[in-house]
Amino acid sequence: MGRGWLALAGAGIALLGLLLGLWLGGSAYAPPADGLPDAGAVVGWGLPVSRLMTTIAATVTLGMLVTAAFLMPGADRTLVSRPGRRDLVLAAGWAMVWALSSLTTLAFTHATVVGQPLLEALRPEVFFTYALEIPQNVAYLVSAILALVIAAGAALCVRSGSAAILFGVASVAVVSVPLTAHGTSLGDHSLALTAGALHGWAAAVWVGGLIAVTRHALRRDPGFPEAVRRFSVLATAAVVLLALSGIANAYTRLEQPSELFTTPYGVLVLLKVALLAVLAVVALQSRRRVSSGGSIVPWLVSEIVLLAVTIGVAISLTVTAYPRQSVPLASPGEELLGYPFPPPPDASGIILGWYPDAAFLVLAALLAGGYGWGVWRCRRRGIHWSWGRTISWGTGVLLLVWATSFGISGYAKVSVEWHMLQHMMMSMLVPIMLVLGMPATLALRAFRPAQGPDKGPREWVLWGLHSPVSSFVTHPVYVLLVGTVGLFGLYFTPLFGYAMGSHIGHVLMGLHFLLAGFLFYWVVLGLDPGPRTVPPWARLILLLVFVSLHAFFAVAIMMSTQPLGAEWFGLVQPPWITDTLQDTVDAGGVAWAIGELPALIVMVVVAVQWARSDEREARRRDRRADRAGDAELDAYNERLAALARRDRTASGQDTRT
Repeated sequence: MGRGWLALAGAGIALLGLLLGLWLGGSAYAPPADGLPDAGAVVGWGLPVSRLMTTIAATVTLGMLVTAAFLMPGADRTLVSRPGRRDLVLAAGWAMVWALSSLTTLAFTHATVVGQPLLEALRPEVFFTYALEIPQNVAYLVSAILALVIAAGAALCVRSGSAAILFGVASVAVVSVPLTAHGTSLGDHSLALTAGALHGWAAAVWVGGLIAVTRHALRRDPGFPEAVRRFSVLATAAVVLLALSGIANAYTRLEQPSELFTTPYGVLVLLKVALLAVLAVVALQSRRRVSSGGSIVPWLVSEIVLLAVTIGVAISLTVTAYPRQSVPLASPGEELLGYPFPPPPDASGIILGWYPDAAFLVLAALLAGGYGWGVWRCRRRGIHWSWGRTISWGTGVLLLVWATSFGISGYAKVSVEWHMLQHMMMSMLVPIMLVLGMPATLALRAFRPAQGPDKGPREWVLWGLHSPVSSFVTHPVYVLLVGTVGLFGLYFTPLFGYAMGSHIGHVLMGLHFLLAGFLFYWVVLGLDPGPRTVPPWARLILLLVFVSLHAFFAVAIMMSTQPLGAEWFGLVQPPWITDTLQDTVDAGGVAWAIGELPALIVMVVVAVQWARSDEREARRRDRRADRAGDAELDAYNERLAALARRDRTASGQDTRT
């Protein structure tokens, strides 16, 4: 009962924090002037409240999942513990709340956009005409569907690996809404979207994990001291990410630092920063008290109050007007792009131009930092790691940054030809260099085996390499289909233009190129351990089929009679592109000229691997023969001798007859 009243008190305080933020930000509902569309007070007040409930439910769900999967010690290396199982049951219940509140927020958002009262806006002819044309509504619908999947999965889940997969699904659902926020109208929309998504995810992991761990501390569940220790590491990383993404968020929404003190939005930002700072200190003291066995009730109450107020203020920020205004550009096409048309392409503009994509810059930083940490850990433990592997990985990361944030990135958004060059870089050259870095092998060498019955980082890597998901996505047939047939489904359908017209679609398309290429060459090169062993001859055949299908794809583009992606490229056509069909044909030439060379180089590498594997097998046989004689040759000779004896016996019988 005590914990139930505690939850109700936390929800009430969160609502008070929301109301405080709406009042400070000047975004509380007020009837508009006569003649302007008005959705009414129910929608005006209901929208921020439903967003608050969605955020709370998503945060608790994510926190329970991360605690069950990673923080609470498991029963063994396969099953979650008994307290972890209770976390999963709670996650299932909160996920249902998450789904319902997401659908409610969808309805309120739709009514706000169409400017009609809720019942009028929900009429089928209005709702189904306009509701899913709003990107945020689509995001809320996706998050609701994913929340229902989480609810069903968590209710049945007993394995730590399955809990980890559900945590990944919940993370996708959490970031789906920030990725469609109205920050896209700002000049730094890439940074705004990426920072908003990272900020929301980091806050949910930190706050949700804190709630779950505190619950275990109150119950004195077995293993909670270890959960506190693990959460301290996770919370530190989340707070750092929260601070960096918060700074980036403020930068994209404020014209100048002085607006922190002179605008309602800036005042709310400062209030949120202050609350988070105090909360971080209180949470640190609380974890110290838990680990030392001291009383945690006063600290727990303080955390609940601060958490609730902070969440309410954060939600009020989402409905408060930004001080920064969009700067009008010279043409409608440039407005769609979000930046002026790049000048006619030349070596300087392509190589040294700067069109940063924050999502891929963050990804590159994680890839470089994680690999560097692994190399440092191996060196520290006295484990040799090839400098050639490190250089290969670093080259792949640098190529990824160049392809997504330098000049080619700006040209790829207005020209199919330059887009195809970027595509070839991200699906061919970058993956090959990353695969040659052997990241899975490095991770297995950098992490120590766990000492107890619970999973450690190394065991999680092994689980990932041999999980059913890994077995599916690394199957030779799957990687071949995704890397070749999938191209036709993308480029020769309206999906290409749709993906180019959305920043999140553009990012997802780039990630698809990168992951599809990495998985294909990971299977073909066969350097890292995996769920299956593919012999060199099969990998060579796989590569030959890939080269043939890719060449057919390039020829099909060169023979196009209509421009590709006209739904997007026809709208953002710069003055220096005078023939969009020729631009498409040139893209096919790029795919033909550049796409085959890396594959042919890999073909030579696989052929050499095949030859060397035969040599190694021959040497193994020789060593075995030297140790114990050639058993295969002896068996063969014995077989011949037996046949000869049978022939002599048969011939003697014929003579006597």
